[in-house]
Amino acid sequence: MRKTVAPGVRDLLFVVCLTTVLTIGVVGVLLLNTAMQQQSDRMTTQRQQIASLTDQAQQLRTNIDRLATPQSLAARARRLHMKPVKRLRFTVSGAPVSRPSLAGSHSHEG
Repeated sequence: MRKTVAPGVRDLLFVVCLTTVLTIGVVGVLLLNTAMQQQSDRMTTQRQQIASLTDQAQQLRTNIDRLATPQSLAARARRLHMKPVKRLRFTVSGAPVSRPSLAGSHSHEG
């Protein structure tokens, strides 16, 4: 024999089940929305950090370019009492060897 549930109790069970499913769905959507908002906030923060670092890198490149001009390098060399090389010296087996300048010394062998 099968037991039958009264229609009023069956309707109440259906309403409770439907309410539970809808509540779980709404809570799930709210949690998903919160997680997406937090992810969006992190991405915004990271984009701002990237923009800041990009600006810093550009400023550093500009400073390097400014400091690496021939005039700037020459002025810094003068302040350090450096002089231009007139004659190249090469070291062979620990003993310095002088070589004449290569300008104008072309030999044609045929």
